[in-house]
Amino acid sequence: MDILVMLQKLGDRLGIVEIAPGSEQPSVPVKIQTRTVTLEQLIMTIQVNEVKSLAELSADLSVPFEDVFKAAGIPIPDSGWTVDRLMELVNSDRIRGLDNAEAQHAILNVLASENVDAADVIRDAVSRDHALDAFADSLLEKRQRWLAEKKREIHALEQQIAEEEKQWSEWRQQKRRREQEMARAVGYLIDKPVISIDDEKWGGNAAG
Repeated sequence: MDILVMLQKLGDRLGIVEIAPGSEQPSVPVKIQTRTVTLEQLIMTIQVNEVKSLAELSADLSVPFEDVFKAAGIPIPDSGWTVDRLMELVNSDRIRGLDNAEAQHAILNVLASENVDAADVIRDAVSRDHALDAFADSLLEKRQRWLAEKKREIHALEQQIAEEEKQWSEWRQQKRRREQEMARAVGYLIDKPVISIDDEKWGGNAAG
């Protein structure tokens, strides 16, 4: 999914969920609040040309995503919290079994305990999505050029095959006519046919 497009559909100003400072006591409910940031604040400039160059140099689709992110120049947030680390947390045993509300509270608690700004994690995700989209676009252009070239080669090969088939058919017709002439001439010398005119083994009977 293109996260950037998704965010654009949400509007220019977005609500970022964060945990409000408060008591660490389990009996006190976790207080969730939101703040707004602009879409521009979530978009990080990536090195698109470097990403495109990587796509052009790639021989296949085995380029690790991490190489794409590196080419894009995406920095690791000071907190160390990237979207990959967030995904690890979301998929951990401590979160997996919770419902959405409980999971959100637990995740925000972890971020708050490490003084992590949720916007930084989202910005990292948007940047990585942008880099993957740029890489995919370049691969698509490269693939389309490759397909066009292969289609031209196939068309040329088909023409070559058709010409070869035509030449082969004309040659067989010449062979059949020569055999018929030889058979007619030899027929004045011997009653038994000794010239084979049936040329199926050569690719079918040629039209006489």
